[in-house]
Amino acid sequence: MFLFFRLRHRCISNVRQMISARFFFCITCISFAISIIWIHFIDARNYSNNDSLVREALENVAKDHRFAEVYRKADRLSKDMKYMLLWTGDELEPFNTFGRGQRAFIQRNCFIINCYVTNDRNFFGGDVTKFDAIGFNGRSMESMSPWDLPGKRINTQKYIYFNMESADNYPVCYEHFENFFNWTSTYKLDSDIPYPYIHIKNINGEVIGPKAEMKWVESSGPIDNDVYRLIENKTKAVAWFVSNCKSRNHRIKLAKNLNRSLSIYGYSVDIYGDCGELKCPRDGNCNEILERDYFFYLSFENSFSEDYVTEKLLTALQHNVVPIVFGGADYSSWKNNYIYQDPSNSDNVCSVCAALNDKELFESHKTYSHFRYWWNPNYSNRCIPFFSITS
Repeated sequence: MFLFFRLRHRCISNVRQMISARFFFCITCISFAISIIWIHFIDARNYSNNDSLVREALENVAKDHRFAEVYRKADRLSKDMKYMLLWTGDELEPFNTFGRGQRAFIQRNCFIINCYVTNDRNFFGGDVTKFDAIGFNGRSMESMSPWDLPGKRINTQKYIYFNMESADNYPVCYEHFENFFNWTSTYKLDSDIPYPYIHIKNINGEVIGPKAEMKWVESSGPIDNDVYRLIENKTKAVAWFVSNCKSRNHRIKLAKNLNRSLSIYGYSVDIYGDCGELKCPRDGNCNEILERDYFFYLSFENSFSEDYVTEKLLTALQHNVVPIVFGGADYSSWKNNYIYQDPSNSDNVCSVCAALNDKELFESHKTYSHFRYWWNPNYSNRCIPFFSITS
């Protein structure tokens, strides 16, 4: 009888354990199912088609150095990627603004980001014809012989000439660059991919220039009260911030002559930097002094070249000062009542990627047959000193 009660008690205990285990398993399964449904609901409601998350992910990958090896593998990138090889290295402007891979286009919030930049000629196993474009920096081409250029090219590939420096200071002298470049990307207004120092925007923020034939909207309204008070408190005539004391157009001599003329009336040209006796404050904020104290600013370029207008003009336009200009551009294309901005680190970079994706532009097959003349009509005279040195 005792044995019967023991067996009965053990049987009941086993059944209870089985029921408890089964109950726990059922509860676990139900909880898991509810969690999956809830996560799916939240995901569908909040994150469906969220482009900002995609861009954020791309930015994180672009900034994360752990993904550097992935970025160097061509077979791991998108099939519609546009590849550009920087043939002359990436140390000088504008190439130093492109960075590596897609980073420059992602970080600048470009509308099109499927462009990949590298200076690695072995990126495609040494076959440089697989690049959609090859960029050449004019500042690095002075002594570049035919043997320093790509040995093979294909018709669909674009060779692009980049240069932000004056054509007068960087002429192209060698004949083997005729019929060599397909596109140009420079400050010149007729470049295929304009790369200006300054963008002109209307009051709506739309880029309207610079371009050869500007259509200006004149404003006849009164001067803003804040600007009027600022001008009223100015006490000094002319300022100039300059560090390059040697230039082909002798701008230092012109500044000294102007100073001599102003001194008759008790005014002066105040030169800050290596070429003058004045220094900026310790915080380096010369622009604050300019806006507070001066009526005029010398926006003198270092040479005369067509369309060559640099940030020197922007310095005056952005700080309520009248620019006194000296250069080779048509300065009638610059007026007030507009917004002037430096696009060199943003819009210019994005425009290169946009051009690589421009089907009509990419399918056009042309080369600059008179490239040296296009870049600098006076190249033959400018190249005489260069050839005398190399001969």
